[in-house]
Amino acid sequence: MIVYILTEEQYHTIHMVYYNDVNFFSAGKYLENNYAIFLSSQDKEEIALTEWSWILDLPQAEYTPPPSPDFI
Repeated sequence: MIVYILTEEQYHTIHMVYYNDVNFFSAGKYLENNYAIFLSSQDKEEIALTEWSWILDLPQAEYTPPPSPDFI
C-alpha cells in the first residue's frame, strides 16, 4: 500500500478535517515519528482540484506498519 508522508505540522493541518460533505482525512503515525495518509483513487480524484491538492505532491512510500510493542 502506498502512503503519502506528512510532517507533524501537515498532520495537524489535515487530520480529521472534512474535504467534502461526508469524507475526512484520517492520517496515522508512520516510521521515524512521521505521519502518513492513504488515499484511494477516488479520494485522489476528489481532492485533485481542491485546496488539498498539495497532498498529492507529498513524498510517497510503501507503507510499513510500526513494530509491535514488546509485551512482558
